[in-house]
Amino acid sequence: MTNLRAALLYGPNDIKIEDIPKYEVEGDEVLIRVKACGVCPADIRLYLGVKSAWTPHYPMILGHEVAGVVEDVGENVNNICVGDRVAVDMMIRCGKCHYCLIGKDNLCENRGPFYGGFAEYTKAPKRNVFKIPSDLTFQEASLAEPLACCINSIEKLNPQYGENILIIGAGPMGLLHLQLLKLKGVSVIVSDLIDERLKIARKLRADEIVNPLKEDIEKKIGKLTNGRGVDGIIVAVGSEKAIVQSINLAGKLTRIIFFGAVWPKTEIPLDPNLLHYKEIILTGAHGRTLKQFYQAVNLLSTKKIIVKPIITHTYPLERIREAFETVVKKIGLKTIITI
Repeated sequence: MTNLRAALLYGPNDIKIEDIPKYEVEGDEVLIRVKACGVCPADIRLYLGVKSAWTPHYPMILGHEVAGVVEDVGENVNNICVGDRVAVDMMIRCGKCHYCLIGKDNLCENRGPFYGGFAEYTKAPKRNVFKIPSDLTFQEASLAEPLACCINSIEKLNPQYGENILIIGAGPMGLLHLQLLKLKGVSVIVSDLIDERLKIARKLRADEIVNPLKEDIEKKIGKLTNGRGVDGIIVAVGSEKAIVQSINLAGKLTRIIFFGAVWPKTEIPLDPNLLHYKEIILTGAHGRTLKQFYQAVNLLSTKKIIVKPIITHTYPLERIREAFETVVKKIGLKTIITI
């Protein structure tokens, strides 16, 4: 039997490159030769052994931001061909639970098997595989998944023309949110503690940037909005301090999206009168629907969203531990494994 190389996680900080049996496909399945797979904070939490929303079953293959080339197809696949360049949504939804039926399949209760992307090959149902144009690199296409998650967040925020929106965090997700918001005709303020990230935000058309370590963010926002405050806030980092800051910065009718997960589990103080008297809306955004993934692929394919400046580090599969450590140390922006 033919084997494939994969990075298997056996436990916290214990990851090995090994050979495993190559997947076979049948029915509506598609086998993909992985070319690029992005490193997500969720991968890092599992790698470090930080308790999170998912219980790991070792050994496991991480990686869910996948782009590659179709290697083989099942007998029921007729719209995808061997050799097609594709981006892959790795979330297998049941299509039958309450949330799938109401169009919120990002919250599917019966997800199917997961074949990780930090490997030479992966597989997925044909409905999860989307063709990409030849002028979109595999590295760029691997950001379809994080971009789709940001689309989910933006839809929750529901920005209106001419509004002022604050993004807390100029990491990869914050910068994707920034570009999506600019398509919506709003003014965007980006806050971060790292000046290099703010410079990239400015290049990606942030209207204002602010480093709270160097200037009073509350005063700056007040000046920019005539003392009214921003209309919406996206907390694009998994930080308790950032979440508390977002609530303190909220004005009347401000909508706040908690985008980044916070682990280990934490609690924050909240004065309910702030919500009552200002009519603040607090909500979260998790994952993406299949529709949102399709939209993300279209935005990348038509160059309406530019991700090249966000990709700062690439590593071959054999150096995956080094890649993970780069993300842990918050060096650069997006790190991608190329295979």
